[in-house]
Amino acid sequence: MRPPNTSLFVRNIADESRPEDLRREFGRYGPIVDVYIPLDFYTRQPRGFAYIQYPL
Repeated sequence: MRPPNTSLFVRNIADESRPEDLRREFGRYGPIVDVYIPLDFYTRQPRGFAYIQYPL
């Protein structure tokens, strides 16, 4: 059996969004382990989505 999913996928975030901003907004739903905002390989700009990981 697979362990429960603890990652939240968030779309359409602003390019100016920082991990601290997302921690503040989504931290009200529980403690956050990690916030990952992927960057475009060539432009090094945010790709417009993020992953927020909560503990098990």
